[in-house]
Amino acid sequence: PIGRPCLPQRSSVGISIPSSFSSAAAQPRQSCNRAAGAAAWAVAAVACGTQLAPGRRWPWGAKRALAAGCRGKRKVTRLAAEAEAEVVAGFVSACSMAADFEQAIEEVGEATGSGFEAGMAFITESHLMQTQGLKAALEKLRQRLGVRYLVGCACPGAIGQAVGPDAVAYSGGMAGEDWPPIEVEKGTAVSVGLLRDAGATPFFLGADDSDTDLLNKRSSEKDVRSILLISDPFAPAEQAMKTLDELFPQAVKAGGISSALQVGTSDRLAYESSIAVASEGCPVRLCNKGLVGLLLTKVDVHTIVCQGCLGVGPAVKISSVRGPVCAGIGGHPAPEAIRLIFSAVDPQTREKMKAFLTVGLGSVGQNETQVGDGDWLIRGISGVTPEGGLIIGDSIEEGQPMRFHVRDRESAEADLALMLKRYRLERMFSDTGEAAGCMLFTCNGRGENLYGRRHVDARALADAIGSAAGTRVAGFFCNGEMGSPGLAVPNMPEGGPAARGAVVHGFTAVFAVIVPHS
Repeated sequence: PIGRPCLPQRSSVGISIPSSFSSAAAQPRQSCNRAAGAAAWAVAAVACGTQLAPGRRWPWGAKRALAAGCRGKRKVTRLAAEAEAEVVAGFVSACSMAADFEQAIEEVGEATGSGFEAGMAFITESHLMQTQGLKAALEKLRQRLGVRYLVGCACPGAIGQAVGPDAVAYSGGMAGEDWPPIEVEKGTAVSVGLLRDAGATPFFLGADDSDTDLLNKRSSEKDVRSILLISDPFAPAEQAMKTLDELFPQAVKAGGISSALQVGTSDRLAYESSIAVASEGCPVRLCNKGLVGLLLTKVDVHTIVCQGCLGVGPAVKISSVRGPVCAGIGGHPAPEAIRLIFSAVDPQTREKMKAFLTVGLGSVGQNETQVGDGDWLIRGISGVTPEGGLIIGDSIEEGQPMRFHVRDRESAEADLALMLKRYRLERMFSDTGEAAGCMLFTCNGRGENLYGRRHVDARALADAIGSAAGTRVAGFFCNGEMGSPGLAVPNMPEGGPAARGAVVHGFTAVFAVIVPHS
């Protein structure tokens, strides 16, 4: 059982576990940082005709100042008082880079304090080797933090506010200031995002031992406002998201896919559980081929999905489909439509189309002119048929809106700025509460590899939600990211998250802004 010593027996009443859970692929989901150059060049060949408010301090500055020894006792005392006053804000982030796991959890615990209801923990693989797996590591962390429910995973890199001398040095900050969060892409890291009062219920949805009765019961109560998720890389995550959308259609959902935790040698390779739930009074629950998460009744989550792409050419409709192949675009055969679009753009954009071309899809039945920038579901082009059709996937349908996009550093920076500006405007004209912080699920192909510099995604949020809350960011580098395309804010005029379900993305940053519900 998770969350409580005595949960009802699980059954398949109301929902059933899809058969795809028990027949998940034997190989884990791979990194999104993979080459798509061959397909892009094939398309290019077709196109060419060949075959906190200002002045407020970060609440944990006092303890960091004390640890670094950079401030006098009088200033530390004043900052500690500010920290004590602001700790009730509802969300806390901390990230340690200490090489020793025991020291790392001590640094995190010293910064956060205790008394939290629920949270998420992100632990790099090197630390899990020290602790003999996720089970022991997550329970040690839960006990040190005094949190009732802690959902955690293995990850290649973590995100959070720097605590301890190693992370402080890496951040480039100075003790006692409003330090922005850090992105630790390699090495050792332990990061947590903790919720003080969230109305949280942990759960597992997967092939075996799934919390079916619990999910059915919570669905019938209709009080779940948002869901935070972590999937393992062997799970049929798309099917799991559809199941959760059916159960909780109005709840905003956000999450990421963990690392594949490898053990053994190259000739006898095996995988350990990379997701788990630690609950007070219960054994740690290691989970496989599914996803774990927190159902939240006292917290709203606003999602901002930044896909790192910008549109090129006009928005059109898919006019002919043969299985996974888009054979017609805007009433023209696909090769002819591609040549028309290619010839209409400037030379610089043509070069980007040759190397970084992707496809954006709208919802079936939606008018192509009504799909805003940033609202397209980005999918890669996996190949080109001998006739010039684009191999996109089984999800495409005739009449579906479509627009070509390019993805590179400039496009990613422009998309990030655009989506955060849209969210800032949405907050101005919506009846939403004050943000407390943010969970960030970003692709392991982004970061310094994409931008050429560190901490870009993690530090972009402060302008959108305020400098104090905007620095309280926790998350990890994912093998896939989950959320609704574009913005998902409760009570949006477009119909909110129910208008378009959550899906699995690649090469994306999903911001899950935490807003306590009053």
